[in-house]
Amino acid sequence: MDDEYQYDCPSADIELLARVVSDLFPEQTQFAERPGDDGQLSLVIHYVAMRFGATARRIAIDIRFDPAALARYRAMPPRLHARSYAVLRAYVEATLGSLEEMYANGETVPRTVEIDIGEDFA
Repeated sequence: MDDEYQYDCPSADIELLARVVSDLFPEQTQFAERPGDDGQLSLVIHYVAMRFGATARRIAIDIRFDPAALARYRAMPPRLHARSYAVLRAYVEATLGSLEEMYANGETVPRTVEIDIGEDFA
C-alpha cells in the first residue's frame, strides 16, 4: 500500500507526518521535505486532482511548519504526537475542502497552496 505514494523525506518524523495525511490524496502523490531559505521546514505535497474540471490538474500544497512548534513536536515523546497529527490533518482537510468549494463556486483552483502550521501544532 505504501508503494502507491512517493516519499522524499530525509527526516523520519517528517515522513511520518506525510503518512498521517497520505490517505487524503490519490495514488502517485509525492511528499517531499524541503528546507526554506528562512530556515522554515516544509512538507510539499504534489498531486494530480481529477475533480477540478474535465482534465487532470497538478496541485502543490506547501505545508510550512513554525520552527518553534516543530522543535517542540520533535522534543515530545512519540506517545504525545496524536494531537499534532490531528492538527495537521485538520489543516489539510480544511484546505482540500476549500479547494473543492472554490471549484463548486466556479472559481479558479490555484495550482499552489500554502498552509502555515503554527503554535497549535505542538
